Amino acid sequence: MKKFSLLLIFFFLFISLLGPRIAEAATYDIIVVRGDILIDYTVAQAYSQKEKIPILLTDPKSLSGLSKKELMGFYDEGAKKVLIIGGTTNAISENIERDLVTIGYEVTRIWDWDRAGTASRVAIDLWKSSKESVIINGNIEESYLIASKFAMKRGIPILITNENELPASTQEALKLINTKKVYVVGPMISDNVIKILTSKGITVERLGKDVNISEVVDIREEGLNFKIEAKSLVVGLLIGALMLLTIFKLKKDDSVPVFVLTEDERKLVQALKNGEERQEKLPGATNFSRPKVTRLVMDLESKGIISREKKGKTYKIKLDKPIKDTR
Repeated sequence: MKKFSLLLIFFFLFISLLGPRIAEAATYDIIVVRGDILIDYTVAQAYSQKEKIPILLTDPKSLSGLSKKELMGFYDEGAKKVLIIGGTTNAISENIERDLVTIGYEVTRIWDWDRAGTASRVAIDLWKSSKESVIINGNIEESYLIASKFAMKRGIPILITNENELPASTQEALKLINTKKVYVVGPMISDNVIKILTSKGITVERLGKDVNISEVVDIREEGLNFKIEAKSLVVGLLIGALMLLTIFKLKKDDSVPVFVLTEDERKLVQALKNGEERQEKLPGATNFSRPKVTRLVMDLESKGIISREKKGKTYKIKLDKPIKDTR
């Protein structure tokens, strides 16, 4: 089992060398949206899934006592940046924003004067570029769930239209993020909207009519199948062969070769005195920010290299596998 876990580490490193970088590290640690407006949550969920960021649903006027405790605990674990989706009048009040700042969070708010505008700002500010987008009629709640599932599967933004007219804000977003293909989800989207899209050189497919969601390949899987340069392929194959050779040589040796760790991961591991340390001391020992330490700890834990044990308000980090310098 241990040898298999190590093989998985090598495999993921091998894949990362072959394929392109799909997404940069998450900019935010948590997303806050109004809990009783499904369209805000649907738009946020596509980005949440893409960047692996949790969503906090809240009352529009104030944070509950439980939510404040959760946010304070999350802050203690290194979270620092909050993204609010929605304006102060119809979504998330200034009181909530002040509470977040009081806890210590750096708060960013993305909003516009209507739902279509807010969805457009989310696409423009958070995606920057997306060859594909999903479009739904914001008034048809029956479309939200399938649109959300489809957008998460493809890692693409959700935009909003009216039944007969494509809002100017949505048209602007499609242009700025350079969308070439749109998936239209749900009923009550007229042929006029389709004509506007096609007149801009955008390919349109209706989900459920032109394409079935179960037949659509995850866009991130496509990223691994295409755009692989010959040079990267050769280098990747050589590294893969070296990794397999190392695995056979390791036999019962449970140590982890140092070359599988990134430079930052090595620095964090080296900061574990006698193989363990309290997480709250790692930012000072590594000169990394607390959010960065948290992400590194989670990555190393997922690889089975370290483990965490709850100690009061923090964790004790323990090195589970020795690091072996194979030079």
